[in-house]
Amino acid sequence: MKYTIVMLSIICIAGAGTCLAVDKSICNPGSEITYYSKGQLQSCSLENDFAINGVNCKQSEMINLYENGMLKSCATRTYFKYGNITCNQFSQVSFYETGALSSCDLASQVQIDGKTCAQLQPIFLFEDGKLKSCSMPD
Repeated sequence: MKYTIVMLSIICIAGAGTCLAVDKSICNPGSEITYYSKGQLQSCSLENDFAINGVNCKQSEMINLYENGMLKSCATRTYFKYGNITCNQFSQVSFYETGALSSCDLASQVQIDGKTCAQLQPIFLFEDGKLKSCSMPD
């Protein structure tokens, strides 16, 4: 019986993060908060670091969400790894509504589609992951 209660509690807690929409409780009190027409949080300045869609977003920085609750953009607290791309910490990272990476500043040099992209420079991707643009190393 005790085992069943523990397991049900774990399932409920684990599932809660995926079922609940992000709300204004993540926002800095007194900061400007914007909402979509149906009431979903659109953007605000974060009160604390906030992890969403595998990204640890930095406190006191703006977070932007899509209407479906997926992360649109934020400043990262830590390095963010997306496939073979490592985005730099404390930099802006943005995504398509599907969750695919749109852009970030590279933590290290990377080769994509036969092109070498420079470390600490921005990279821009199409939604299918193909390279849109980046700076070449010197």
